[in-house]
Amino acid sequence: MKLTTKLSLLSVALVIAMLGYIISCTHKDTVPPSGGSNGSDITRGTDHIGLSDGKTSFDKAHSNVNWSTAYLGQVSILTGRFNTFGFNSFNFYEDKADSIYFEAYVYLNSVNTSEPARDGGCLLSTFGTSAGAGYVDSNLAIIKSKKVELSTTDKGYIVTADFTFHGVTKEVTAKMDYAGKANQGTSDTYGFNLAFSILAITDFGIQSTSIGDNVNIACGAAFKHTP
Repeated sequence: MKLTTKLSLLSVALVIAMLGYIISCTHKDTVPPSGGSNGSDITRGTDHIGLSDGKTSFDKAHSNVNWSTAYLGQVSILTGRFNTFGFNSFNFYEDKADSIYFEAYVYLNSVNTSEPARDGGCLLSTFGTSAGAGYVDSNLAIIKSKKVELSTTDKGYIVTADFTFHGVTKEVTAKMDYAGKANQGTSDTYGFNLAFSILAITDFGIQSTSIGDNVNIACGAAFKHTP
């Protein structure tokens, strides 16, 4: 009985030792998550520009507004862009999300796809506008920020905004990234990217069988700043 008891205790000890070894090896190989749960270890700079500072201008020639959606709602991707767009306001502090705000617009009648078979068809009527329209409600899509927060996973920003399109205003959530700045001799160029999605049919009343309800919008904006 004593020998049996000793063998049993030895077996238990060996099992415990093996489990401890396995756990220690597994823990050693585990890569800890980066970024933290609240983004507290993300370092941002202090860059700041604004259209109201008298030294900053919108560089439209190196900016863009693009959209994409699934053809027929389920097959290949259709893409397009707008030629006429700009900003009514823009203010950016790299490390102060509550000081960031902007309002931007596009002329709907400047939409194009670089494909004559589509651009010469019902594209303008689908957008509810006409070729000669100007800065009027029926020819504008406007996005205006309401709240900006620091992203907790990267150096970007989470933007809550009102998006007005087709006479309807809906709240959208967008991701904005600061692409940085580059010196061009006597001035610096600052770059930003913004991406969000809308439900064109459900929320904004677009009547088309050619597009999907979900439309992705991606924008790139450049600003020149003279110190």
